[in-house]
Amino acid sequence: MESVEVGKRLEAERQRLGLMAVEVYEDETIKIAQTTYKNYETGKRDMPSSLLIKLWNIGFDVMYVLTGQRLEDIALDVKSHKDVPYYHQRLINLPDILDLDSPSDTLLNAMYHAEEALVQAGASANEDYDYKTLATLGLGLMNTVK
Repeated sequence: MESVEVGKRLEAERQRLGLMAVEVYEDETIKIAQTTYKNYETGKRDMPSSLLIKLWNIGFDVMYVLTGQRLEDIALDVKSHKDVPYYHQRLINLPDILDLDSPSDTLLNAMYHAEEALVQAGASANEDYDYKTLATLGLGLMNTVK
Protein backbone atom coordinates (compact mmCIF):
# COMPACT_ATOMS: atom_id res chain seq x y z
CA MET A 1 0.00 0.00 0.00
CA GLU A 2 2.85 2.43 0.77
CA SER A 3 4.13 2.32 -2.82
CA VAL A 4 0.67 3.30 -4.05
CA GLU A 5 0.59 6.25 -1.63
CA VAL A 6 4.10 7.34 -2.68
CA GLY A 7 3.00 7.10 -6.31
CA LYS A 8 -0.08 9.26 -5.65
CA ARG A 9 2.09 11.88 -3.96
CA LEU A 10 4.55 11.76 -6.87
CA GLU A 11 1.69 12.47 -9.27
CA ALA A 12 0.31 15.23 -7.01
CA GLU A 13 3.75 16.85 -6.78
CA ARG A 14 4.15 16.73 -10.56
CA GLN A 15 0.76 18.40 -10.92
CA ARG A 16 1.65 21.02 -8.28
CA LEU A 17 4.65 21.92 -10.42
CA GLY A 18 2.40 22.20 -13.49
CA LEU A 19 4.25 19.45 -15.33
CA MET A 20 2.87 16.79 -17.62
CA ALA A 21 4.26 13.28 -17.08
CA VAL A 22 6.05 13.43 -20.44
CA GLU A 23 7.92 16.56 -19.28
CA VAL A 24 9.25 14.61 -16.31
CA TYR A 25 10.27 11.31 -17.89
CA GLU A 26 11.74 13.00 -20.96
CA ASP A 27 13.61 15.64 -18.92
CA GLU A 28 17.25 15.71 -20.05
CA THR A 29 18.46 14.76 -16.56
CA ILE A 30 15.90 11.96 -16.06
CA LYS A 31 15.37 10.20 -19.42
CA ILE A 32 13.38 7.11 -18.42
CA ALA A 33 10.74 5.12 -20.29
CA GLN A 34 7.14 6.28 -20.11
CA THR A 35 6.00 2.93 -18.69
CA THR A 36 8.69 3.04 -16.00
CA TYR A 37 7.59 6.51 -14.88
CA LYS A 38 3.90 5.55 -14.97
CA ASN A 39 4.74 2.52 -12.80
CA TYR A 40 6.28 4.90 -10.24
CA GLU A 41 3.16 7.09 -10.22
CA THR A 42 0.82 4.11 -9.88
CA GLY A 43 2.95 2.52 -7.14
CA LYS A 44 3.71 -0.60 -9.16
CA ARG A 45 7.42 0.08 -8.87
CA ASP A 46 9.65 1.65 -6.18
CA MET A 47 11.78 4.61 -7.24
CA PRO A 48 15.56 4.38 -6.90
CA SER A 49 17.30 7.07 -4.85
CA SER A 50 19.11 8.23 -7.99
CA LEU A 51 15.72 9.22 -9.48
CA LEU A 52 14.68 10.95 -6.26
CA ILE A 53 17.80 13.12 -6.47
CA LYS A 54 16.99 14.04 -10.07
CA LEU A 55 13.39 14.87 -9.14
CA TRP A 56 14.67 17.02 -6.25
CA ASN A 57 16.93 18.86 -8.68
CA ILE A 58 14.01 19.79 -10.96
CA GLY A 59 11.89 21.09 -8.08
CA PHE A 60 10.02 18.12 -6.58
CA ASP A 61 9.52 18.17 -2.81
CA VAL A 62 10.94 14.67 -2.35
CA MET A 63 10.20 14.73 1.39
CA TYR A 64 6.52 15.14 0.53
CA VAL A 65 6.65 12.38 -2.09
CA LEU A 66 8.18 9.93 0.39
CA THR A 67 6.54 10.92 3.68
CA GLY A 68 3.49 13.04 2.90
CA GLN A 69 4.96 15.98 4.84
CA ARG A 70 6.03 19.12 3.03
CA LEU A 71 9.44 20.56 3.89
CA GLU A 72 8.00 24.00 4.64
CA ASP A 73 5.46 22.50 7.07
CA ILE A 74 8.21 20.63 8.87
CA ALA A 75 10.31 23.81 9.02
CA LEU A 76 7.39 25.80 10.50
CA ASP A 77 6.85 23.10 13.11
CA VAL A 78 10.53 23.22 14.09
CA LYS A 79 10.52 27.04 14.30
CA SER A 80 7.59 26.89 16.73
CA HIS A 81 9.74 24.87 19.19
CA LYS A 82 12.62 27.34 19.56
CA ASP A 83 12.50 27.10 23.38
CA VAL A 84 13.84 23.53 23.33
CA PRO A 85 17.49 23.46 24.50
CA TYR A 86 20.11 23.11 21.74
CA TYR A 87 21.13 19.58 22.69
CA HIS A 88 17.53 18.42 22.25
CA GLN A 89 17.04 20.09 18.88
CA ARG A 90 17.73 17.19 16.56
CA LEU A 91 15.48 17.51 13.55
CA ILE A 92 15.37 13.79 12.79
CA ASN A 93 14.43 11.12 15.32
CA LEU A 94 14.17 7.53 14.19
CA PRO A 95 11.09 5.49 15.06
CA ASP A 96 11.60 2.27 17.00
CA ILE A 97 10.96 0.18 13.89
CA LEU A 98 12.37 1.01 10.46
CA ASP A 99 11.54 -0.83 7.27
CA LEU A 100 14.67 -0.27 5.18
CA ASP A 101 12.88 -1.72 2.15
CA SER A 102 10.62 1.34 2.33
CA PRO A 103 11.93 4.39 0.42
CA SER A 104 10.65 6.79 3.08
CA ASP A 105 12.27 4.88 5.96
CA THR A 106 15.49 4.56 3.98
CA LEU A 107 15.57 8.33 3.41
CA LEU A 108 14.71 9.00 7.06
CA ASN A 109 17.57 6.73 8.15
CA ALA A 110 20.01 8.46 5.77
CA MET A 111 18.86 11.89 7.01
CA TYR A 112 19.36 10.76 10.61
CA HIS A 113 22.95 9.71 9.86
CA ALA A 114 23.61 12.95 7.98
CA GLU A 115 22.35 14.92 10.98
CA GLU A 116 24.43 12.82 13.34
CA ALA A 117 27.56 13.74 11.38
CA LEU A 118 26.60 17.43 11.47
CA VAL A 119 25.90 17.34 15.22
CA GLN A 120 29.23 15.62 15.88
CA ALA A 121 30.91 18.37 13.86
CA GLY A 122 29.31 20.97 16.16
CA ALA A 123 26.49 22.13 13.85
CA SER A 124 23.30 23.50 15.36
CA ALA A 125 19.82 22.60 14.11
CA ASN A 126 18.06 25.48 12.32
CA GLU A 127 21.18 27.64 12.50
CA ASP A 128 23.65 25.56 10.49
CA TYR A 129 21.29 23.11 8.76
CA ASP A 130 17.60 22.48 8.14
CA TYR A 131 15.38 19.73 6.76
CA LYS A 132 16.20 20.63 3.17
CA THR A 133 19.92 20.26 3.92
CA LEU A 134 19.31 16.91 5.61
CA ALA A 135 17.13 15.70 2.74
CA THR A 136 19.82 16.66 0.23
CA LEU A 137 22.54 14.97 2.26
CA GLY A 138 20.33 11.94 2.91
CA LEU A 139 19.56 11.50 -0.78
CA GLY A 140 23.27 11.75 -1.50
CA LEU A 141 24.02 9.09 1.11
CA MET A 142 21.34 6.81 -0.31
CA ASN A 143 22.84 7.19 -3.77
CA THR A 144 26.40 6.37 -2.64
CA VAL A 145 25.43 3.36 -0.49
CA LYS A 146 23.89 1.46 -3.41
